[in-house]
Amino acid sequence: MTAVAPPSAVSVLVAHGAMMRGAADGSVGRADAPAQGTEGLYIADTRLLSRWILEINDSTFWDVGSVREPGRRETALSPAARRNQTHDLFVLRTQELDAGGLTDTLRIRNLGREPITARLVLRAGTDFADQFTVRTDGRIFDLSAAASSMDVHDDGSLAFDYSHTFRGRTFQAGVRLAASIPPMVRREPADGRFVGAALSWDLALAAGETQALTVSAVASGGQARPTVPAAVVRSGEGLTALARQSLKDLDSLLMPCPVKPELTIPAAGLPWFLTLFGRDSLLASMLTREECPQLLGDVLRALAATQGTVDDPARVEQPGKIVHEVRVSELAQLGAVPYGRYYGTVDSTPLFLMAMGQVEDPALLRDLEQPARAAVEWILGDGGLKDTGFVRYTPDPAGLLHQGWKDSFDAVAGADGREPVGAIALAEVQGYTWRGLRECARLAAEQWDDPAWAGTLRGLADELKLRFRDEFWMENQNFPALAVDGEGQQVDALAANAGHLLWAGILDADDARAVASRLLRDDFFTGWGIRTLAEGQHYYHPMSYHNGSVWPHDSMLAAEGMAAYGLTDQARTVAAGIREAAAHFGNSLPELFGGFSRADFPVPVRYHHAGSPQAWAAAAGLAAVRLTSSSERAD
Repeated sequence: MTAVAPPSAVSVLVAHGAMMRGAADGSVGRADAPAQGTEGLYIADTRLLSRWILEINDSTFWDVGSVREPGRRETALSPAARRNQTHDLFVLRTQELDAGGLTDTLRIRNLGREPITARLVLRAGTDFADQFTVRTDGRIFDLSAAASSMDVHDDGSLAFDYSHTFRGRTFQAGVRLAASIPPMVRREPADGRFVGAALSWDLALAAGETQALTVSAVASGGQARPTVPAAVVRSGEGLTALARQSLKDLDSLLMPCPVKPELTIPAAGLPWFLTLFGRDSLLASMLTREECPQLLGDVLRALAATQGTVDDPARVEQPGKIVHEVRVSELAQLGAVPYGRYYGTVDSTPLFLMAMGQVEDPALLRDLEQPARAAVEWILGDGGLKDTGFVRYTPDPAGLLHQGWKDSFDAVAGADGREPVGAIALAEVQGYTWRGLRECARLAAEQWDDPAWAGTLRGLADELKLRFRDEFWMENQNFPALAVDGEGQQVDALAANAGHLLWAGILDADDARAVASRLLRDDFFTGWGIRTLAEGQHYYHPMSYHNGSVWPHDSMLAAEGMAAYGLTDQARTVAAGIREAAAHFGNSLPELFGGFSRADFPVPVRYHHAGSPQAWAAAAGLAAVRLTSSSERAD
């Protein structure tokens, strides 16, 4: 086997759908290679810069200080030197991202007593890689028909362009480079898809003088920065450190909706989920309902606009179904991957209905009536509720095998490792469905003037609740099964999915107390959060993705559910653990962390590939502050 090296330290800048992965000094890639791993400037899942390297007087720079905030990084740079060598040149660099691209401003200062000429070189280039080609999932794509080009204009600006025709479809992308001072431009050798150039300037600096140079890299047809909702960028006065950082993380993830740019949605997270996700965007918006109430309306509008309309097995699309993810990159547009609009999710549709219960705007609710009716029809029909009694999914071997929030290939199995057979009904999905039907019934009566439909929906919800208790509850464990498979067999693993049932509210009071108590036992609760799978289950592993790790949003959904049932002490215990864990991550909660207990190790253990910032993790931070703060006030 080939050993896999641990990921190297990468500095990430993100704002409004744009992401820049590179070194702490603001550089990307290497001068002697066309691309370096996953580094680059990405917009719409396309790498628009794979090289961005600054040199001065034939020397590279050392990062000697930096400050970051969402979408902006200020870095102090000093030329590389020996221990006793002094350089008179000093650079203050400000890099800013928005939805259209990068603005890189350099303030070059002569610290010496004599005039000096600074030769500044910026090596820039791109391979226009789709993010699916740089992620390490082993897929190979035919890119033989792709072509890159570079044009240099009279004013010194550059245009890198890319075109790829595949199966009768054409994808085009481009990036424009412009500088406040026209550069000298030298083409660098092309290498496959890579095209690049060296831009250079000779800047004469008097003693003590500072000159400014700005270089921009803007996507062709790039969107302007969206209006940021005021609640996300409100004053930090009076906020805890966790709340302040969580709001900053959410701010950095706000972006124009890929299919309706006039809408602002929270992207799911870094590094590879800067787009609209049905489940993630809904859960993040619901968890931030108090701090950022304006997010949910645009998310619901975006999901209504992408709701399924046809039967398309390749994309798992069905009429009325809410989308899993939307991609606009090369491979998605050319149909080489099914994720342009991919519907392989069983929970986004009931969550869509559930989220409507938090909407108070009558005009928005009027607009959502028909999407709500279509979603209910999907739940009853293709979703399986009418024919099988539960909402189910059939594993998709060409896309996502499992289609709940824990979508790893091994995320749904019994306590002894038994694999489920046939169409799978997940526990939490039934909870979402029950709550979604209840919310839709209320809206049908109060907003849509259809009391008959309201009665029908309430009846469906009541029947589902009774059926769920009969078929999911494991009497020997006093706990619900993870799932019921197509043969009616319980998938009997003890999993944190049960905490979502508290959040949805489908459990009776006695069962809710039993679930809350069980989730706080040592095999589930680490002291930092709730493990996704309890110790002792066949697939349990504290460093797995979904089978024993801790996901902050998962823990906080359970905590919010506990609080809703009046189990405030239990809710506070979970929220306090997440809040304390956050402090060890600089108050920027990651997507997940290891499932080791406090007795195993004194700080939370990082999961190497965890995304950060992540929308629902940031939302979990706000929920943790909200629950612990309300408990403190109650005391």
